[in-house]
Amino acid sequence: MKIDKQKLLSQLKKIGIITLWILMLGGLIVSLAFVNKQENEITCSKILVSIKPKNELLFVDREIVIKTIRDDGNEKLILGKKTSSLNVPRLEKKLIDNKMIFGAQVFTDMNGVLNINITQREPILRILKGDGTGFYIDRNGLKMPLSDRFTARVPVATGNIFEGYFGSDSLQSFVCNELFKIATYVDKDAFWKAQIEQIFVTTESELVLIPKVGEHEIIFGNTNNMDEKFTKLMLFYKEGLSRMGWNKYKSINLSYKGQVVCVKRK
Repeated sequence: MKIDKQKLLSQLKKIGIITLWILMLGGLIVSLAFVNKQENEITCSKILVSIKPKNELLFVDREIVIKTIRDDGNEKLILGKKTSSLNVPRLEKKLIDNKMIFGAQVFTDMNGVLNINITQREPILRILKGDGTGFYIDRNGLKMPLSDRFTARVPVATGNIFEGYFGSDSLQSFVCNELFKIATYVDKDAFWKAQIEQIFVTTESELVLIPKVGEHEIIFGNTNNMDEKFTKLMLFYKEGLSRMGWNKYKSINLSYKGQVVCVKRK
């Protein structure tokens, strides 16, 4: 019987490829088992905490992070523990449950370092109610509590505001949603962020802006046509107040379409 050499070589090649894959798979399983065994023996050698954004916000620091993941705040009792026993998902959840923290990422590496990356929440407006209570509104339009250890340098809203704070929840009232809209606009513009110090809510739920520079009030009305109103105000600042003086007018009314109505100071 004549042997088909070409067919035999093809079959041997297939057998060789299959054998090679089996050996590689076996090696991979052994390697993973070895690495897993090594990981289970790694102990926590260091806790590295990174907090963003790195600006003047001081709601969260390393001490608060450690106290959040461990009630007694004793990080020495974390060091030396096997990293496999730290329950990383639980640590992340505890951090995210902190009302001042927007996001948290926790992981360990082969050197035994427990890495904790924190993103703290960024307020854009502070609400102060008539009864003395208040809260912040952050950039996502959610409420966050006031802090005993730090006060953010953001505009303050006062006046006829009746919505309360019941945790990290969304805004419910028309007034607070109006305040969030105008605070968002101000926060994104460097000039207005530096100029607008306070927002007062009238009994008719209209907004009055109090600037840092100039002894006048800005009657803004509602947030309809907001970009047009701020454009009018900027033009009046440049061409009016810069020549006549910042304290000449008692009020600047932007609520009329297409015009700026001013009342002179007596």
